[in-house]
Parts: sequence; C-alpha cells; structure tokens
Amino acid sequence: MKRLLFILPFLVLVSFSKINPAKTSTSVLITPQSELHIKGTSNVSDFTCQYNIQNLDEPIRVHYEKLNDVIRFENSMLILENNGFDCGGKGINRDFHGLLKSDEYPRIILRLKQINLKPNKEHTADAQIEIEIAGLTHTYHMETEFHQKEDWHISGQLKLNIKDFGLKAPKKMLGLIVVSKEIQINFDLIIKEC
Repeated sequence: MKRLLFILPFLVLVSFSKINPAKTSTSVLITPQSELHIKGTSNVSDFTCQYNIQNLDEPIRVHYEKLNDVIRFENSMLILENNGFDCGGKGINRDFHGLLKSDEYPRIILRLKQINLKPNKEHTADAQIEIEIAGLTHTYHMETEFHQKEDWHISGQLKLNIKDFGLKAPKKMLGLIVVSKEIQINFDLIIKEC
C-alpha cells in the first residue's frame, strides 16, 4: 500500500505534464530557382551582391522538434562561401571580400534556431537565426513568409548593421564615397525534401 501511495502522485504528475515531442531529422535541398542576395547603399549608389545558388548543391541536414506553433532546430545550418557572392564587378567584389575579411573568415554561417508560426497571420512565421560573420555571431528575429505546393517556398529579408560583427564600412576616393553600415539580406528559397 505504501508503494502505491508513492507511485500514484508520480503517475498523476506525469499524466498532466507535456511529453517532449520526438526530434525529427530530414534532408533538404535548395533548388537552383532560389535567390539570395545582400543589398547595400552608399552616398553615391546602391549595390547588390548576388549569391550563386549553384554552390548549394549538397543536401542540408535539418534536425527539429515541433510543439504546437513552435519549431525548434538543432544543428541546422546553411553555410555560404564568401566567394559565392558576385557584386557585379572586380573592384566592388574586392571591396566586399575585404569588408567580410574573407581571407581570414571565408564563410557566412546561418543557423536556424526556432520558428514561431503565427496562427493569426496565415503563411507567416517569426524565425530566430544566428548569423556568424567574420568570426562573430549574433541572433536575429525576422518575419518570413512560406507556402507549400510540391516544394517549400520561403522568403524574407533581414536588415543588420555590419558594426555588430566588428566590420568597418569601406570609404573610397579619400572618403568622398561612404558605404552605409546597414545591409539587407534578401532570400527567396525553393526547398525540397530529399
């Protein structure tokens, strides 16, 4: 009887607690129809550095668990080789790689941490991502839109300050041309499970 009195409260406690959802793993591929680019401005003109999606030809492993409207991710990352960006000319490409310190830090790493679905805004979610540039990592929240037909279509944009990563905006022509500290990452990804 004493044993039953000990076990009964434990069973009641377990029955009212939420059981941790099982973690799921899958592999996804970013298709060639996808686009990813970085936009910046200067006091003279705007510039866009387009990423060559063909560099993302390997499947990406994604580990996640879903609980209601929250999806948490583990070890789910996208690695962008800095030399995959083309800004439209040799000089601006050189400046871009100098800004990112590509010789020392040749990659930008994006780690997906969590997605909060928004039930009141259909096809919209708040994504929490960690971005590593030039050896420094910062966490950002960004609104994304998603749709699924055959494949997933995910799009969004994120503004960030390059000073967050200890980077200095280049100045040209004795300081007459100054690049803004804010850049914007735009993505429009078509993703399929493989």
